Amino acid sequence: MGVLNGKTKRRVKISKQRQINIPKDFYEALNFSDEAFIEYNGKEIVIRPAGDEVVDFSEDILRDLIAKGLSGEKLLEQFRLIKSEIPHALERLKQEAMERPSFEGSLSDYLDAVGEDETDE
Repeated sequence: MGVLNGKTKRRVKISKQRQINIPKDFYEALNFSDEAFIEYNGKEIVIRPAGDEVVDFSEDILRDLIAKGLSGEKLLEQFRLIKSEIPHALERLKQEAMERPSFEGSLSDYLDAVGEDETDE
């Protein structure tokens, strides 16, 4: 394990399927579970534990409402209404995703199919 600019770093191998293993000490220190958020910021990839991250759509909602010409009390009223509906919409999306059929076939077939669908190779 090395230290660069005061940060702990580790070199990891990337498999042919573009997979990496998170070092155990990193995994445990950050309390990872079975999911993670991965983000590309134009310069690097950042991996964080998924947890119960709160996603704030406020700016997007306001931008849409302003584009529709709303302002003042009407803007505030619509913003509150839409914001209150977000948890229900997210739950519906989650349920729909859970109801979709999973891939049928072998792991090899799945990995081949995923590789064919992606254009970033």
